[in-house]
Amino acid sequence: MRKFSSVDRVLAGWAIGMCCAVVLALVSLDVINRLVYGPTGEVRAYFQALKDGDGSRALGILNASVPEKSGAAMLDGSALAASVDTLKDLELSTEEIDGDHATVRASYTLDGEAQSTDFPLHKVGSHWGVFDVWAMDDSELPTVEVTAPGVTGATLNNTKVSVPAGDRDFAVFYPGTYTSAYESALFSAQPQHTSVLNADDQKKKLKLSLKASEAATNSITSSVQQHLDACATQNTLYPAGCPFEYPFAGRVNGDVTWSVKKYPETQVSASKKGTWAYKDSAGTAHVSFTQIDLYTGKTSKVEKDVPFTYKADLDVDGDTVTVTPKIS
Repeated sequence: MRKFSSVDRVLAGWAIGMCCAVVLALVSLDVINRLVYGPTGEVRAYFQALKDGDGSRALGILNASVPEKSGAAMLDGSALAASVDTLKDLELSTEEIDGDHATVRASYTLDGEAQSTDFPLHKVGSHWGVFDVWAMDDSELPTVEVTAPGVTGATLNNTKVSVPAGDRDFAVFYPGTYTSAYESALFSAQPQHTSVLNADDQKKKLKLSLKASEAATNSITSSVQQHLDACATQNTLYPAGCPFEYPFAGRVNGDVTWSVKKYPETQVSASKKGTWAYKDSAGTAHVSFTQIDLYTGKTSKVEKDVPFTYKADLDVDGDTVTVTPKIS
C-alpha cells in the first residue's frame, strides 16, 4: 500500500477545501440571487420604502404611474408611512415563475386582519451575468376619493389636504389604510376608514358627513333669536323683514305688541353643491293689540298666536358663520 507523504496530505486537504469553498460559493450565490436579487427582493425593498415614507423610491420600484388630476399628498413622508402603520407579519413567497415572469405573494395582517397582495414581475437582465434583475410590471396607482360637502379641506392620514370642490381623488400606494376626518371650530365629522390592497381595487370612497358643532349651532341659534327679537319690537301688524305678520281688516287702537312664544329649532346640513343650508324650521309668535269697532266705538283686546316658518341662508367663512334671513 502506497504511503501518502505530508505533501500529499496537504495537497489533498487543499483540494477538498477548494471544492468545499466552490460549493459554498455556489450555494451563497444562489441564496443571494433568490433573496436579494430575486423577485422577492424587489417586493421586500418596496415594502421597506413604504415603511420609510420614501415615496419616490416606492414609486420607482412599483413602476407605477400617478393618475391624472389626482392629489399626491399620500405619496410621501409621514402620510405614506402612516398607511402601513398597522401592517404586520409580512411574509413573501414566489407563487409562480414562468421563464422571465414571476408572481410574488405578500401575506400580512392589516388592521389585525389577514390579507395578501400579488405582485407580477418580469426579468430585465442580470448583474455581471450572475445575479438576475427583476422589475415589477407597469401599473397605475389606485385612488381614494375624499368627499366633504361644504368645506374646502379635510385630513387624510393626519395630513391636511385640499378638497376645493367638496371632493377629490388622491393617489395611494398599496397595501395600506387611509383615514379621513374633519374638525374645526364650527363643524366636525366622524373619521372614515378604508383599506386598499391591490392596484386594481375599485376606487374607495371616504364620505365625511359634517355636522355643525355645538358652538356653531349656538352661534346660528343666537343670530336667529336676535333677528326675531328685533322683529318683535316693531309696532306694526306687518313687521318689515320678518317671517311673521298678522293680516287684520279692522282698526287698531294704540300699539301692537309682538313676542316670540316658540323659537325655531336650529338644524344645519351640507348640500351636495358644497354649501351649508339652514333647514326651514317652525316657530310661533304672539301678537297683542286693541281693536276698535268702527260702528259702535267699542274696543276689545286681541291676543293671537301666529305660527311661522323661519328660512335662512348660511355663509361660512373660516370659523365664522353668517345667517341671512329669507323673507318671502
